[in-house]
Amino acid sequence: MSSYGLADFLEELGQAGELVRVAPEVDPVLEIAEVAERVGLKRGPTLLFGAVRGHSIPVLANLLGTEARIRRALTLTSLDDLTLRIGELLRPADPESWFEKLRVVPARAELKRLAPRVVKSAVCQQVVRLGGDVDLRQLPALQSRPLELGRTLTAAQVVSGLPGSAERIVGRYDLCVVDRDRLAVAWLLHDDHARLLADYRRRREPMPVALVLGGHPAGLLAAMLPLPPDSDRQAFAGLLRGKPLELVRCRTLDLEVCADAEIVLEGSIDPDEPLHETGPLAAPGGFYQASRPAPVVRVSAVTHRANPIFPAMIPGYSGDEACVVASVLHRWVLPLVRSRIPELVDYHFPLAAGSRYCGIVAIRKGYAGQARRVASALWGMPSLMHVKLWILVDDGVNVTEPDEVWSAVSAHVDAGRDVLVEQGPPDLLDPAAAMAVPTKRMAIDATAKLAGEGGRQTPSRAEMSEEIRRLVRSRWSQYGLGQQP
Repeated sequence: MSSYGLADFLEELGQAGELVRVAPEVDPVLEIAEVAERVGLKRGPTLLFGAVRGHSIPVLANLLGTEARIRRALTLTSLDDLTLRIGELLRPADPESWFEKLRVVPARAELKRLAPRVVKSAVCQQVVRLGGDVDLRQLPALQSRPLELGRTLTAAQVVSGLPGSAERIVGRYDLCVVDRDRLAVAWLLHDDHARLLADYRRRREPMPVALVLGGHPAGLLAAMLPLPPDSDRQAFAGLLRGKPLELVRCRTLDLEVCADAEIVLEGSIDPDEPLHETGPLAAPGGFYQASRPAPVVRVSAVTHRANPIFPAMIPGYSGDEACVVASVLHRWVLPLVRSRIPELVDYHFPLAAGSRYCGIVAIRKGYAGQARRVASALWGMPSLMHVKLWILVDDGVNVTEPDEVWSAVSAHVDAGRDVLVEQGPPDLLDPAAAMAVPTKRMAIDATAKLAGEGGRQTPSRAEMSEEIRRLVRSRWSQYGLGQQP
């Protein structure tokens, strides 16, 4: 049975020995982040810090820091089970239908069954604070790295939408606590919410924003999925968990949020309010992202459970929780990528590259120059435009095995022929890129070369005959060499 909320999931983790309750008092400034990082690097358990200095709300960290816990959250035997299910649901035929099926009204009966439903009351509104009673400093937001200027919300789902429209835009962004009732939201110019704010600016209207903390893990996973623009992520959360997401109307906004959330912040962005500098922020992969001006959310209401938990994702180290989640999510949308690039067999985004900057791609090659076309098509997808290195290999290469990948590179790559360099859009998260300046990105064609691709035809592999392999296999015990490799 699927977990119905965060508390239910934590109970399951506790029974499985995957949850550690940290009893001593800890500091939300740096100390929690250091403890969580050490545990996360070893792919250790989820941590619940019950005594946070200066706060009455416990902090949850490393919730989805392993593939096994993501599977458990969604009751999956294998991560590929969901990949196959998504492929079946959103098939067939026309690749364009992918984008339509993921929009506000899902097209298929199964997706309609899993569409969100609105309830009248919810546990996330057991306590309501309005106006002058709002004080964001009561939340145990964390400072994760020394150069950060203050505390940051790192695991919030940001929900918004256009007036009079049923369409809801959901994403996950860092939110810097500015003062008692203001947050600076660090999204990027190409993000869905940035485009939505531009619409409100043209209308000269404030943009309503709800920030959701906690709830069933499917909600956060759906918010982070690399889906086409304007996809209905609340409906997709239902697909992930196998049952509809229950939503409740906000107390002060015309928006709906997860009914089983721990904490909800309601507010708005005035398009005319001056932007606020975020200061340096820890980014997935182990580097700081540079300070940048960000829109300000003015919070007018806070609702929460009677005994809420504050979830956090600790950024700033190679292979952190966000990187683990991103690696899994890329696998789930593989059918979408294949629908646009049919010759793509598999891909992999290494954790060491933040599950963002480098991708290994296996293709079924049939004509000269195909690898370059595939690389260009991948860069044309919004969720993949910031990948700065693609390595393309043949479909017989295991993309998750570095030795196989580098063997293909050494066997098939001529630097003058097989390296493609293109100009890409600015990437404010790339530690190697100059601020707001178009970047260079590279693709390496490590596939076996066909006629017409220059150079000699790739030689045959120097492999032993099957006859001799059978002979050695049958006589291995006679050689006195122990177990057969």
